[in-house]
Amino acid sequence: MKQSIKAIFLISLVISMAGCPNDTADPGSNTNTNENQPATGKVTFFNESSYQAIVHQDAFSGPVLLELGPGQSRNVTVRASDNYGVGSTFPIEYRYRVVDGTDLASGEVWANGIDPNVQVNQVIEENRSYTVQIPQPQNLEFLRAFVKILNASDMQFELHYLGTAFTQTGNGNLPVPPGKTGVYEFSSTAEGKPVSGYTVHTALRSVSVPDFTAKNSYIYDFTYNGTSVVKTGEHKIVF
Repeated sequence: MKQSIKAIFLISLVISMAGCPNDTADPGSNTNTNENQPATGKVTFFNESSYQAIVHQDAFSGPVLLELGPGQSRNVTVRASDNYGVGSTFPIEYRYRVVDGTDLASGEVWANGIDPNVQVNQVIEENRSYTVQIPQPQNLEFLRAFVKILNASDMQFELHYLGTAFTQTGNGNLPVPPGKTGVYEFSSTAEGKPVSGYTVHTALRSVSVPDFTAKNSYIYDFTYNGTSVVKTGEHKIVF
């Protein structure tokens, strides 16, 4: 009986020792979370341009670091450069507000463009601070065209193409109320893309929109007066 009790005691002791932490483990095996954090620096971006600026990281398809209005500045923390020849790349996208006070019914409508010559490179060293100027673009290109149709009639209208109604850019509405302007975004090219076959529809009639050529970066203005659609002008998006 004593032999059995002794055996049980020894087995329990072995099990309890196996469950205890090993105080003599190599302290170097512990992971230091700080060592896994990327090296960073701080960059203050200052928007010298007259456009709203969007700053991307690495490429235009990369994450957005920040957005700045004209004359604004802000600092952000960014990764340290892993290429000390070229440094870190910050592509700049410029935004232009297409609508003005008379077009508020269309909501916020922005055109996004780039200047191929504006791509900021800066070597970012760990724990250092830098200031980066966002310049006024000299060769700004928007890859879309916009059409604005002022409703000068006393009835709401819709823009149609081959029986399909188009929503306004910005608010997504179909009808344009009297006294307001419908804004529409069109695919375009630098050389110009012919546009034809569009009509303005009301409850009483359908009126053709004059044919035009949609070029990148252009805004085309039309007026619907209740009986016809008249082109009133066009201008390129540039300051």
